[in-house]
Amino acid sequence: MSAKRLSANRAMWTQNVRQIGWIAIIHLLLWLAAIVLPIGLSYSQYDPKVGNVSPWKDVYDISNGFETLIAWLVPILAAAGVVRYMHEKRLADFIHSLPIRRTELLAGQMLIGWLFLAVPLVLTALVAIGCLYGLDLPWPIGAGDVGRWLGETLVVETVIFALGVMVGVLVGQSIVHIVLTNIALFFPTGIMVLLFSNLPLWLYGFPDGYYLSGNLMDWALPLPIRYAMLTDQAMSAGEAGLLLLLSLLFFGVSIWLYERRPTEAAGQALAFSVLRPLFVYGVALCMCLTGGFYFGQVQRQWGWIIFGYVAFSLIGYAVAQMVVMKTWRVFHKWKGYIAFAAVMSVLFLTVRLDPVGYVRHVPNLSDIEKVYFGQSVMNWQNPNLMEREFEAFDQFLRTKDNIKAVRALHAQLVHDQPLLSRFGNVIVIGYVLKDGTRLLRRYEVPIEPYMPYFQRIMGSNEYKQQYYLLLRPSYSPIRQVTIRNVETGRPVVVLAEPKEIESFVQALKQDLWNEPVEDIIRGGSTWQGDIELLQSDGDSFTVPLSSHSTHVREWLQQRHHWEQIQKR
Repeated sequence: MSAKRLSANRAMWTQNVRQIGWIAIIHLLLWLAAIVLPIGLSYSQYDPKVGNVSPWKDVYDISNGFETLIAWLVPILAAAGVVRYMHEKRLADFIHSLPIRRTELLAGQMLIGWLFLAVPLVLTALVAIGCLYGLDLPWPIGAGDVGRWLGETLVVETVIFALGVMVGVLVGQSIVHIVLTNIALFFPTGIMVLLFSNLPLWLYGFPDGYYLSGNLMDWALPLPIRYAMLTDQAMSAGEAGLLLLLSLLFFGVSIWLYERRPTEAAGQALAFSVLRPLFVYGVALCMCLTGGFYFGQVQRQWGWIIFGYVAFSLIGYAVAQMVVMKTWRVFHKWKGYIAFAAVMSVLFLTVRLDPVGYVRHVPNLSDIEKVYFGQSVMNWQNPNLMEREFEAFDQFLRTKDNIKAVRALHAQLVHDQPLLSRFGNVIVIGYVLKDGTRLLRRYEVPIEPYMPYFQRIMGSNEYKQQYYLLLRPSYSPIRQVTIRNVETGRPVVVLAEPKEIESFVQALKQDLWNEPVEDIIRGGSTWQGDIELLQSDGDSFTVPLSSHSTHVREWLQQRHHWEQIQKR
């Protein structure tokens, strides 16, 4: 390296320390306030006789929300600081006139920005370890926990910083830089939520919640949210390695782009002209999906849904054009919006026509091993949970009659495709086929037209036996029954004698077997109290005492308990 280039590099580092060194100081103070200060405050209030030590299980547990904000926002601030010279025309002209190659320049900027993040983290970790071992407090947190926090936090901050640098090279304004970096962090999750939330409007029966709550979302989880989850789910070596490789990719792409970035891009919203239409139409697309999703949830009428698509996309298109052109006079760009609207219309109509037959597909009866009938996708994803619940709203049914009944309802819904309604009953129909494949659909169904189907399925013994724990063949013996007042919640009748409990449970079972399907669907019976059943293993569950509990009421009246329940 020549003397001129060495001198210029030193001058850049000195200038960075003077102008943005405060970021490192703020970073250190924030982490000391989030980690070390609570430890000191806990020590000042600790009384060995009382043992009032803070119940922290790891470093993340000390101030999780505050720590997440620091790990999220400070790296973005550091990235904005080290590439700020690209966004101011005079500064960009001066810096680029120095005898430094662009690769060396940006690499040096990235290194000093990363040090502004890493050094405060290391200092905070050292001070925290000193406090943990220097103060006589019975904490379960040790040097290993602090080391884990240091490594994981450094990885997360490095990725966010690298992403921020790459976005900074792509834009020409600091404010746009900060906004777009935050959008980039949440974009993978956001676009997936918007796409999957809009698909049920065009593909009848599409179970958006199944995909949004499943493993498909794990890889798109925003880093700030992932960081907040580290207290319960540690980062694996593979995940850390993948994030570090992603950081290197961002750094490499940043240098590649910077070598091709025009100097006159300073002050422009986007540095590369090829990105401008991508930005405009991308914003229009996201706003279009947002509008459809909003009116699809609020109004459930096609007229309003189409209005949401058009109005929101038009607003997004106009705002994006204003940002790119730096003026509000963008209304002469209407031809671009017409082209966008035409492309979106073709896409929506293609999905609606369903060329692959997704909507119409109903499995053959001979191929079905068991069916799933419920109100959510939770037990479809985690069937073992159902065995631990008293009321299992989501059912796997195996009898031939129930398989036929569920399939018949599914076929009728596919044929009718009733209009969306805010007052419909949500049902989830799933199939496990004999070849191991699975099929899942979610519908919002008006109750009255399909009541015969509900009666046939939910009125069956198999359904009720799975719906109520008390009707299943095996459950822990009941050792106490407590009936509570509907208004006060206080116990008014307590049964502890085994013969009385057995007799009462038999009466309760009869009422559960006879419970009308309408009450199961709507919860429409009058609530008159709570029946709490304590099992011999210590677990308990509650059954509502309602107007259809005729056998229970007769049992209570015979023993003169009913009057106690009626008292207010």
